[in-house]
Amino acid sequence: MPSEPKGYSILGVTHLSPEHMNQYAKQVNPNAANLGSFYSAIGEYYGIRGDIAFAQAMHETNFLRFTGDVKPGQNNFAGIGATGNGAAGASFSTQEEGVLAHIQHLYAYASTQPLPPKYPLADPRFSLVKRGSAKLWQELNGKWAVPGTNYAESILNIYKNMVRFSEQKLEAVLKDVEGS
Repeated sequence: MPSEPKGYSILGVTHLSPEHMNQYAKQVNPNAANLGSFYSAIGEYYGIRGDIAFAQAMHETNFLRFTGDVKPGQNNFAGIGATGNGAAGASFSTQEEGVLAHIQHLYAYASTQPLPPKYPLADPRFSLVKRGSAKLWQELNGKWAVPGTNYAESILNIYKNMVRFSEQKLEAVLKDVEGS
């Protein structure tokens, strides 16, 4: 019987709250936009780990400081179409549309199922992805970012730091409750 691949699945449940995602981003960049609710809700709809996708957005945008080819007004939190050498990539009219495109792009990699019908296709590169070719975050290495040898590891390190940050916040709340 073949063993299951080891790693973090792209498909799955979002564990971190939107508030914890936003607070984590703001500890690095106090001017970071509040995107946690979009990643949580849209991720849940598509069955994508919205919290890890949020960590990917933090990696791609340098914590929403946009220090690479993509600029803030593009609402492109995943670097979709930004292929280097000044290629700015895709632009989206709203933050929510940018998050939607990001989640749809992950869905293209992680699933062979058709897109669910609630939202229109926002990802301009959806049809260019080999469907189902990356079910794990680690399988994005060399696909999402080229050569991308440590791409997923960078995202997962941010995610693990977000989890630790959230644990500290929750422990502080617990101490408050116990001290009352």
